[in-house]
Amino acid sequence: MAAIVCVAAVLRLVNLVNVNSRTPDERVYTYQAKTWLDSGQAGIRSLVEEYKNDADTRLYPPPTRVGMIHAVGTLMRLTGRTDESVGARISCVASIGSLVVVALIGMRFLPGWAALAGMMFYAVLPAELAIARRTWTDALVELIGLMLIWIVCEVTRGVRGRGWFIAFAVAGSVGILFKESMPVPYGLCALWMLVALARRREWGNVAALVGASAIGMGVAVLWLGVQVGSLGDYLAIVLAIPKVNAGNAYALEYASGPAYLMLMGFWIIAPMTSLLGVAGLLAVWRMRRERVLVWLAFFAVAYIGIAMAMPHFINLRYVGNTFGPVCLLAGLGCWWLISTGWEWMEAVDRRAFAVVAIGIVMGGAVADYLRFQRYFVRDEMVDLSIKMLLDERGQ
Repeated sequence: MAAIVCVAAVLRLVNLVNVNSRTPDERVYTYQAKTWLDSGQAGIRSLVEEYKNDADTRLYPPPTRVGMIHAVGTLMRLTGRTDESVGARISCVASIGSLVVVALIGMRFLPGWAALAGMMFYAVLPAELAIARRTWTDALVELIGLMLIWIVCEVTRGVRGRGWFIAFAVAGSVGILFKESMPVPYGLCALWMLVALARRREWGNVAALVGASAIGMGVAVLWLGVQVGSLGDYLAIVLAIPKVNAGNAYALEYASGPAYLMLMGFWIIAPMTSLLGVAGLLAVWRMRRERVLVWLAFFAVAYIGIAMAMPHFINLRYVGNTFGPVCLLAGLGCWWLISTGWEWMEAVDRRAFAVVAIGIVMGGAVADYLRFQRYFVRDEMVDLSIKMLLDERGQ
């Protein structure tokens, strides 16, 4: 597992320096960070006024993602650089952090070989590698989401101590500072934890979780309101995002279509992982007494389902919180299929069967990495929206 994590980290670092063009979103985040660096809080408020009064500006990331603005601006101050690569470094570090969390979840809660297979799929997942080299909020949001998922796994398994609930509230609340969509994974995680605690009649812990989460979210939203000028401005901008997106020409052309296209996106970037993920769901159903595995399956299915229900949001960037769980489920499905086949192979050389099975899994991982190189490095595909993925597959 350590070797896989190290190799995966090297792949992210290597591909950080081969980006030849930057996306409009990356340029906007960089512009926002430089404005804050030059003018402080007044700069953020000027960005808010520009966003409110300019229809074209509203087509790009809002200045309410103050956590991202501060993170990029702070690194600019430390490094002396002010180009788009500064935010990309943050994404790369966040992606490496996600590697560690996924490895931890796998080792703690999955069979050993399933964890290794899942980690191999996650190490080379093309969508994850693409996000790790861009100045987007998605890598940070994914890391925070994985931390929440890990805490829920621990609580579901039966860990004690209210420090877990404080950590959960802090992580979720910090996530809100980076992107307004964070309440979705935060809410799913909190809902599962509340049900798990209620089943065990731990009413004191239920109160601790609700109290810590409410205080954390309240503090985060109030701080954001102060930063952008007022709580009313913050809420107005955030609540209007779906309406703005519905009129965004890019979203209408590149991120629209039947809901099933979200699943098609997974198939395009990682077909073996997608198939084994379905096998993993079947394995969870067969092992339904393992509540941690049920939780991972619930989170992946519920989050992707919510994203599919949102019009004009068919972009794999928006479901990055599911990459870790999906890959772990794929590892579980791989382990389950091989274990089942092993039981049926009494008349066949099991060593040969094992070699073939491992070769297929490793071949699928190599194919995923080569697909990333072809789509995102050679052809310089700049986003994970469904039309771009479909066009790239058709080339």
